[in-house]
Parts: sequence; C-alpha cells; structure tokens
Amino acid sequence: MKRDLDLLRQMLLRIESLDSSKHKITVDSFSDLNSDWNAIVLHIELLMDAGFIEAIDVSTCSADDYVIRRITFAGYDYLDSIRNDSIWAEVKQKIASVGGSVSLEIVKELGVTLVRQHLGI
Repeated sequence: MKRDLDLLRQMLLRIESLDSSKHKITVDSFSDLNSDWNAIVLHIELLMDAGFIEAIDVSTCSADDYVIRRITFAGYDYLDSIRNDSIWAEVKQKIASVGGSVSLEIVKELGVTLVRQHLGI
C-alpha cells in the first residue's frame, strides 16, 4: 500500500478539529476519508512513526485500532506548512513534477518555502 499524502493531511486536519478530551478519536473517526480500514490504520501508524501524533494502540484480536491523544509540536509544524489549500495545491504540483513521491521533510520544506514566498520573506 502506498503512502497517501492527501490522506495524511486530511487526518491531521481532522484530529486538530476534534477535541480529544470530549471525543474519542479512533480509526473510525476517519472512515469518511477512506473506506479502507487498513489504509487508515497504516496512515495512523505513519503519523506516529513521523512523530506527528501520539496514539494508544487499542487493537483487539479481530481488528487494529488506535485512540489518538494529540498532535505533537512536530505534527503542528508539518500541518502549518501545508494547511492552506492553495499552498497544498502548489506543493502537490511540484511533487508531481518529480514523479509524485517525496519524503515528508521535503513536503514540509516545500510548504514552508511557499508560505515564505506568499509572505514576502
């Protein structure tokens, strides 16, 4: 299964929009973003691997699941670099020009560079 940068971004935006102290954020919280349970689980694990979220594994014998506690400082930095829809579209266009696959660090750097250009700094 391939990493989906759009799904990672959508998931971070969803986590940010939900109040984890009032709502339990689980794999099911993203079912409208992707109908493939395994894809959502993988992308939660990727967000954890990147250090972008903190989550607790609550898997059972029959299903993988996580309870997401929060976005980390690094997660917010990444999200802030690609939050704006027009910046995100530009980032994706640049990524497509090199084959469509780059590291998350490159995605963040592109986003930061484009934000700086828009701010004139």
